[in-house]
Amino acid sequence: MHDWMVAFGIRKKGIGFQAAELTESVSELSNPARGWYQIHTFAAEQEPDFEELRWCLHPKDTLAFLLIDIGHFRDRDLEQEVLDRIRRIFSFFSERSYDCIVRIVYDHEGKALLREPSFFSQVKSHLEQIGRLMEQFADTVFVFQGLLVGNWGEMHSSKFLSEAQMGQMAEILRRYKGEETYLAVRRPVYWRMLHEEQKETEQVTADDMGIFDDGILGSESHLGTFGTQSRKCASWNSPWERTEELSFETEIGRLAPNGGEAVYSRDYLQELTPETVLDILGKMQVTYLNRAHDTRILEVWKEWKYPGAGLWKGKSIYDYVSAHLGYRFLIRKACVSFKRKDHVYFAGIEVENTGFAGYYQEAEICLEYTDNSGVYSSEVLDPRMKGWKSKERRRLACTIEAGDGGVYLTARRKKDGAVIRFGNESDEQGRVLLGEITGLL
Repeated sequence: MHDWMVAFGIRKKGIGFQAAELTESVSELSNPARGWYQIHTFAAEQEPDFEELRWCLHPKDTLAFLLIDIGHFRDRDLEQEVLDRIRRIFSFFSERSYDCIVRIVYDHEGKALLREPSFFSQVKSHLEQIGRLMEQFADTVFVFQGLLVGNWGEMHSSKFLSEAQMGQMAEILRRYKGEETYLAVRRPVYWRMLHEEQKETEQVTADDMGIFDDGILGSESHLGTFGTQSRKCASWNSPWERTEELSFETEIGRLAPNGGEAVYSRDYLQELTPETVLDILGKMQVTYLNRAHDTRILEVWKEWKYPGAGLWKGKSIYDYVSAHLGYRFLIRKACVSFKRKDHVYFAGIEVENTGFAGYYQEAEICLEYTDNSGVYSSEVLDPRMKGWKSKERRRLACTIEAGDGGVYLTARRKKDGAVIRFGNESDEQGRVLLGEITGLL
C-alpha cells in the first residue's frame, strides 16, 4: 500500500479524504451475462404457457437457456405462425432482462437421424429464418449454441457435419447475429474446423465463437469432447488430448464465452479434487453452467471445501464457483489526493477481474461524486471493459473537481444500463463507497 500511495504522491494524513474499507463479499452476484442457468424447453408447434413459465424462473438467474425444437418442421420452412411463436418466446425473456443462451434443434431425444431434414438445403433455409429472428433480438441472444443439427443439437450423430457444411451454417448465423451475440460449437476440434485460416499460425485470434461443453468432468475426455492424441501427432482438424485441448480452450475463452454442463460420474469422481475442479473451470474460462442438469455433481461441490486460504476458506467450492463463473471485478485499492496547485482531486483505483473468465460486452466504470457546486457528477474511468481478461488488473485514474461527500465506483453495461456489481460490498444501487471527501485540508 505504501508504494501505491507514494506513486500518486499521497500523504497519509490531512488529505481531506477518509478511505472506506474495501470489504470483499462472498455473495453470488446477479450480474448480467454470467452465472448459472436452467433450461426452458419449447416445441415450436405448441404455444407455451407463459403464465406457468413465469413461475418457473429462478429468482437469482440473469441467464436463461432456451431450447427450441423445430423437428416437427423437418420437411418444410417454418410457417409465419411458428416464427411469431418463437418471437413471443424471445420477447418473454427479453422483457424480463434475461441474457439468453439459445439452442434451436431438430431433436432433443437423441434421435437426430430420424428428425433432421433429408436435404441440407432445408437446414440452410431454417437457419436463414432463425437468423432473421435472432437479428431482431440482438440485445437478448447472448450465445447461440450449435448449428441446429445432431442429437440434442450437440453436433454429433448427424449427416450434416462435414467441414464444408459446418462452414456454410456458421456463415449464415454470422450474417444475422448481433455484435455482442456469440456462437458456440460443441468441441474444440469443431472450432478449428471452422477456422482453417488459423492453421498455419495455430494461434487463436479475435473471434465470436466459443465452446459449449455438455460433458464437463464426466470422464477424462469430458464424454468425448477431447481426443487421445497429442497436438504434435494429431492434425489441426483432429481432436487433441485433454491437457492440450484445455489449453486451447483457455485461448478461445479469452475472446468468447465458454460454458455448458458439469456431469457426475461415480468412476471418474475419484480422479477429482477441489483443486482440480477449480483448475479445470479456470482453464476452460467458464462463464455459464447448468444449475439443474446433473445436481449430483453440484451436491458434491457443496460438500467439498475451498482448498485455499483467505476469505473463501471454509466455504464450499460450490459457493466459490457460483461467485466466480464468468467475470468478477474486485476493487483492490483506491486512493484520492488533493492537488493544491490545480485545486482538484486525483483518484487512483486498481481493479482485478478475479472470475474464471473475461468480460465480453461493452461496459464502463465510472467514478461518482458530488462536485464543488453540490451537483452529483460522474466521470468515466474505463470506457471499454469489453476484453478485460480473467486475472487481469487495471489501474484507473482521473482528476475531479469534487466537493464534500462520498466517492463511489460503479459499472454499467452500455446497451441497457444493467448494473455490474463488484465483488466488494456495495449499496442497493451497486455502488461501492471508496471514501468520503471532507475538505479538512
